[in-house]
Amino acid sequence: GGKGGGGKGGKGGGTCKVFFKNVLFETTPGFLMGKFRKFGYVVNLDLRLGPEGRSKGSGTVEYGSAADARRAIEGLDGVEIDGRAMFVEYEDASRAGPPAGLATYAPSQAPARAKGDKGWGRSGPY
Repeated sequence: GGKGGGGKGGKGGGTCKVFFKNVLFETTPGFLMGKFRKFGYVVNLDLRLGPEGRSKGSGTVEYGSAADARRAIEGLDGVEIDGRAMFVEYEDASRAGPPAGLATYAPSQAPARAKGDKGWGRSGPY
């Protein structure tokens, strides 16, 4: 395998991140990593944890390319993991809540904020 590069900034090529859910709490990140790795180079696997550090049974996987992400969705969506069908789909940025990383893409919103200059008394309906 060659070095393969430059695939990072492809905006039009779809997302490299997939979202999974409906995984048993007992299923370990390492086990999931083994499943997702079969479909391509995994950059990051994030298994969401609750307040007590228990798995929430969902998370995201970031692949090195959008093609890998697509293969993982095609290959893993609906597949039984530990006796339960796992759902796998493209990560939707709106679902993730506001991750810290999104702040870096805020410049496009800066002009819109100017509209709020007049809005000092925003607490009331008038």
